[in-house]
Amino acid sequence: MTSLVLFSSPIAAQTGVSLSGPTHDTQQPVQVTADNLTVQQASNSAIFEGNAKVAQGVVRFGADKITVHYDATGKTVSDIVANGAVVFTNGAESAEAQNANFNVNSNMVILTGNVLLLQGSNAISGDTLRLNLTTNQATVSGNVKTVISPN
Repeated sequence: MTSLVLFSSPIAAQTGVSLSGPTHDTQQPVQVTADNLTVQQASNSAIFEGNAKVAQGVVRFGADKITVHYDATGKTVSDIVANGAVVFTNGAESAEAQNANFNVNSNMVILTGNVLLLQGSNAISGDTLRLNLTTNQATVSGNVKTVISPN
């Protein structure tokens, strides 16, 4: 039987997390699927609702609603906003949250609301997860709790 160790910090806790996923390739095409699509040309955005999924290389988002913001030409995505039952994966790691914002230009993902990061049998939860896909470094902040499973 494997024992689990729980670490909890009630103060405005912050923990740095190193991720082992592959580096995100921003040159890959962005693929989006959903039950419904609403295009808002005035705001250069597309709203995907119902079983919405976005993928670019190994980076994948799933959510109730995903809004993709793009430039005036419609060829360059600037950011992706996901709301409701968000699931994010980057190779072997996955995270769940209520909301997420992926800034394509800075290669940063910010997840908020009941965040749960799973890395193999280890888990980290908190209020906010900031993930740099270029460096594979993450910071979890606010009400951080960690479950580490010994080898």
